[in-house]
Amino acid sequence: MFEKKDYLLIVDDNASVRRLLFEIISDEGYKVETAGSGTETIRMVTSSMPSLILLDVKMPGMSGLETLEKLRVHAPGVPVIMMTAYSEMDACQEAKNRGLVREYLKKPFEIDKLRFLIKNIMPEKIA
Repeated sequence: MFEKKDYLLIVDDNASVRRLLFEIISDEGYKVETAGSGTETIRMVTSSMPSLILLDVKMPGMSGLETLEKLRVHAPGVPVIMMTAYSEMDACQEAKNRGLVREYLKKPFEIDKLRFLIKNIMPEKIA
């Protein structure tokens, strides 16, 4: 069994989005790590399990939905919040209905809504 680490993992292929979310979330007092691809995400969770994953749907190579399928094998109990543009909303709703994700956010999303979701899923701050 892998050791569970108290950190939040941001997965997005856009470095600017990763950097912005990193700053916002770490300013709230959470320990944050980032990954730029699905492959990198799977590699990270097989060595240290995050407490929460923010996962972009549309990424080159392994998409967010493909990454989600692999995460459910490697990290079945880790809650996931999907981040998506309007065109992927149906897939995100289906993933939520099937219990694969806790929640999803439509980009661009309100930062306060993101903070609310994180606080409700991961209530203890981990610095």
